[in-house]
This record gives sequence, structure tokens and C-alpha cells, in this order.
Amino acid sequence: MQKVATITGKEVDLDYARSDEVEEFIRTTEAYARGEMPADAYRAYRLTRGVYGQRQDDVYMMRIKLPGGIVSADQARLLAEICDEAKLGYGNITTRTNLQVHFVEMDTVPQWKTRLNAGGITQIDACGNAVRTVTQDPYSGLAPDEVFDTTAYTQAITRFFLDHPRAQLMPRKFKIALSTSAADRAMAAIHDVGLVAVRGPNGEPAFQVRAGGGLASMPMDAIVLHETWPARDILTPCLAMIDFFQEHGNRRVRSKARIKHVLRKIGPERFTELYRGYLEKVQADPPPQIEADIDLWQHEPWSWQAPNDDLAQASGLTAWARSSVQPTRLAGKVFVTLRFDHGGRIDGDALRAIADLTERYCTHNGETTFRFTQQQNVLLRAVDGDKLPALYEALKEVGLAKSGALYTSNVTSCPGTSTCNLGITHSRNAAESLKEVLDEREDTDLCIKISGCHNSCGQHHVGTLGFYGAVKRIEKQPAPHYRLMVGGSVDEHGARFGGVYGLVPASRISECARRLLSHADC
Repeated sequence: MQKVATITGKEVDLDYARSDEVEEFIRTTEAYARGEMPADAYRAYRLTRGVYGQRQDDVYMMRIKLPGGIVSADQARLLAEICDEAKLGYGNITTRTNLQVHFVEMDTVPQWKTRLNAGGITQIDACGNAVRTVTQDPYSGLAPDEVFDTTAYTQAITRFFLDHPRAQLMPRKFKIALSTSAADRAMAAIHDVGLVAVRGPNGEPAFQVRAGGGLASMPMDAIVLHETWPARDILTPCLAMIDFFQEHGNRRVRSKARIKHVLRKIGPERFTELYRGYLEKVQADPPPQIEADIDLWQHEPWSWQAPNDDLAQASGLTAWARSSVQPTRLAGKVFVTLRFDHGGRIDGDALRAIADLTERYCTHNGETTFRFTQQQNVLLRAVDGDKLPALYEALKEVGLAKSGALYTSNVTSCPGTSTCNLGITHSRNAAESLKEVLDEREDTDLCIKISGCHNSCGQHHVGTLGFYGAVKRIEKQPAPHYRLMVGGSVDEHGARFGGVYGLVPASRISECARRLLSHADC
């Protein structure tokens, strides 16, 4: 299988697999089965190899790690085979651009790991107290507003921290995101370390470095540690922050273990002062520089209009294009977002179709990849605008031409009680129940995000409307409810978390959304 892809005209190595990954997993699992390894130690190990427990006994969720959400056509066909064999017949795109497959029996895990590794796909550090999948702006490399393409840095950070000894057994998980412009589409503001592309003092590629962001029960907006830091040396502040976290993270109380809690406890000034001490130590023995061929784009905006002739309107092309297509920085080339509902549910047929369509329609400079997005969708890149009618017809043939990918109706949701041990409500069902309310709306400035509990895997804190699962007792019996949050967002100003309002019965969530959105129309 080819593991080198072409992205915006440059060859990119998508092989993250480690040669002994599968053998090590089998060896460790067998040692545990023989009673040679404590259950807690094995669980911690299993998580760092992407195998997560479910609320159902004796089956697991496999989290397939896809740094930056980048998927080649060949890899998509491999993922399609996995989805075909899955008990549910599909996987789910996550808000960290992974693919999760549920109800996997342990005997199946090594078989799938072997095949994934052959395609360059690793599961190391996909879960557990390690550096999780590094995410980035899915438009990077082609965004009209970008400073530079962050892909090379996303990959370098991923490879450097993959199973890195200084980034293992941390107090809690650690998340890094890279945004290609101040718009912060990768949501750097809610990450342990967030990197936003900027120009350095001499116009060179640099990052604004943020730290201490996060969601869950006590959300925090990341603070700025460096307004500009040379992109080539970006591993240095990242490693310094991990060293800081290893020593100052709370190892006694899991619910207060993330780095945001350190920031909350000691405040920004002391946090920054302590961080600089670790930074000086790392600078004395720095990690390698990142050698990347980076262009700083000079943008020439161009106007894009959805096809609007009689035939386009009659076929549905106009409505679909308005809600699914955006211009790239290249005149005549567009992004196309494919909508996947029910928590990013995607099956093998869809993955194979997307692989074929990527090779047929995303042909600029030999492009051979697409992206999973944080909104649980698929992004096709650099599609020739003149070929939109043909692409639309091809998508209709395979059932992937649903409108509304960029509208409020495309709701983000986590698994909730369908599989998650912590889930209180079935958030994916809640998202589906909103269709009748939302499918006629054409808002692009409102978003709805739903989580099955307060931990915010569905990112409810930063939704215009956010809902998270809770329990209220009615006549002494527990009843599923959602707590409502209003007004959240992430943009160039940072993260704003929605105001917390009352509890809504799970059965009334659609009516709640309908009433709130009617006020937005006023």
C-alpha cells in the first residue's frame, strides 16, 4: 500500500506505524492473561494503544489515529474494510478527526492492528495519558486566510511525541492543535497547547503559542505564552509544557488532573513564570528543529458563486452547493464538505466512494488526500469549480449529496450512552431528533453541539447552543435531561463558553431548540 500522498503539490509521508507495535500489544496482552500484569497497569497500557473499554462487557472501542485528519485514498479503502467487518457495519468520525469503531472483540484487535500498520496507521497514544492525536485546521494549505500550511508541523509534532518517554504516564491526557490563521478553526484556544500560525519578526513562519485551554466541568480559555515563536523550533515550547505538566499536574484527583487546572489554581502570571523555567531547561538541550519547505502565501481573493441556472436549481445542485462548498485560495478551486450525521457515522461504502471521488475530482497538483473534520464531516479539497455538477451527480449516486454540511443542521455529538461508560444520555439520538427543527434552516453562524455528559466530548461549551447529559429525579426516579448552554464559540478572540441555563427533559430537546432559534430569527 502506498503511504506517500500528495498534498498541495508536495509529497507527504503518511506512515506513522512502528514495526513492533502489534507484536508488543500481543505480548503484553498475553502477559496480562497469564496474570503477570496487574489489571490497572494493563488498562493503562491498552489505552495508550488505542483500545478503549465500553459500557458493554467484553467488547472494546478501537480509536484509529489520523493526525491532522489527513486520509489518503488508499488508507480510506483500508478503513472501509475495517468498517465492513465491524459488528455495527460502520465507524464514527470524532471531534479529534479520528475514526472510532465500537463493539470490537479482543481477538479481532491484533488482526486489525496488523492491517492498519501495513497502511501506515498507528494507534499508539490514541487514548490514555499521553499526547493524543494532533489536530489541525482541515483547510490548511488551501485556506484563503492562512498564513502558511501547518501540515509539516502537525506531522513533526506527532512523530516526535509518539510514545516519547517524557510524554508517557502523564497526570492526564494532553491535546495539541494547530490553526493556520487567526480564525482558529482548529480551536487552539481550548487545547492544552494551541498553536496559531503567524509571521515572525522577519516575516518567517512562526506560531503564537497558547496553553492551558480545555473544556469539561471547568472550561478554560488558553493563555498566550508567546506571541511569536519560530515554527522551526516549535517542539521546544511543546516539550517544555509537557515537562511542566508532568511535575505540576494533579496525580491524586483525576477530575482535576488536566493542565487547565494548574492554570486555574495558580493564575496566569505564576503559570507563565513556572513554564519559563522549564523552557530554559529544554533550550539547554533542545529537541530537533523541523525542516519544512514552507510558503507564505500572497492571497488574491476571488469570487465564488453557487451554480444558479434553472437546471442547477431543479436538480438540487444550487441548494447543495450553497450549503457545502467554499472557495480555496486558488482561483477556480473549491472545498466541498460532505455531511455525516449521527455522530459522524461513516461506512465502508462511503469511504470507498470518497477515495474514488478524491482521485477523480481532487486532482490539483496530484492531490490524493481528503480530511476528516472536527465537525465530524469529510472535506474534499481543491475541486475544480467547473466540475461541481459532475461531482454532485456522482455524490447523489452513492448517497453522499446531503445538503447542509455548513449549516446549523449539521450537529456535533458524542456517543453518549450508546457505548460510553460515562454517558448519561444518548446524545446521537438527540442530534437526530433535531432534524425536523433544523433541516430547513440556512444559518452558517450558529452551531449546535451535544454531549452525553459534562465531559464535553461533543464540545457543548463552544456551541451557539450546547446541551450535555444530566439526571433529574422526578418522583424519586432518575430521568434523562440535558443542561442547556447558550452563546459559546471559538474565534480570533479566543474561546467563549456558553452561559449555563436550566435542565431540559431529553424528550423536549427539539422543542427547546425550536424556541431558542426562533429568538435568534428576531
